[in-house]
Amino acid sequence: MLRIMFDSQTPDEKVQLEARVAAELAALQAASDDSDRALADHLGIGRTDLRCLDVIMRQGPQSAGRLAELLHLTPGSVTALLGRLEAKGYAVREPDPTHGKRILIRPTARVVDLVTPVIASRIARGRTRLAGYSIAELTLIQEFLVQTRESHEQFTENLGAVP
Repeated sequence: MLRIMFDSQTPDEKVQLEARVAAELAALQAASDDSDRALADHLGIGRTDLRCLDVIMRQGPQSAGRLAELLHLTPGSVTALLGRLEAKGYAVREPDPTHGKRILIRPTARVVDLVTPVIASRIARGRTRLAGYSIAELTLIQEFLVQTRESHEQFTENLGAVP
């Protein structure tokens, strides 16, 4: 459980703790990459295709243009990606009910049925861990995660990797 550090902590202890946190972040990133690869392999798709499924499963149906923005891909790459997901039965294109000409991409019930049991226990364990934290601790964790994500996004933008 997260413990708030007190003012009695020495500067050396703080530096050591910061180093351990940084090491855990690096290990977390590697573990996240490994779990993404394992899930993509389990589904028989590539990691970019998995990232697309993640977007449409978490954020809801998206247009191909929006997926290109979110995934930092060209329109042609998104067209190919969607063809692969459709061939696997993982995504479908449907007319947008709010916009006559736009097509939205959504996940199929098949992929939801395949993914849900695989990740259900992981989600349950995460919720159980989070339930053990106070509101103040959760707020601190969330702020740290937001700042870390924003730092990654800024790094990516600075490298010029975002079209």
